[in-house]
Amino acid sequence: MIVKLLLMNMLVILQHQMEWIMLLMNMLVILQHEMEWIMLLLYVVEKRRIGMRLRYRTQMNMEAWLGPMKMKSMKMQLSRITLR
Repeated sequence: MIVKLLLMNMLVILQHQMEWIMLLMNMLVILQHEMEWIMLLLYVVEKRRIGMRLRYRTQMNMEAWLGPMKMKSMKMQLSRITLR
């Protein structure tokens, strides 16, 4: 009788341990999904940063290329004003 009670108690304890293990495994799965979301967000932020840097560099290149043309245009406009 006592052995039977001990065995039943051990089974209940094992069942609770299994429930805890399942709970921990579920928590690990949730953490894994959270890490995937974080990695995805970091990827999006990095792509956006690269895009902004490329746009800024393109803008700087265009300003450097158009700068002399703007100056020439302004000089031509000034010469027209002074000729009148």
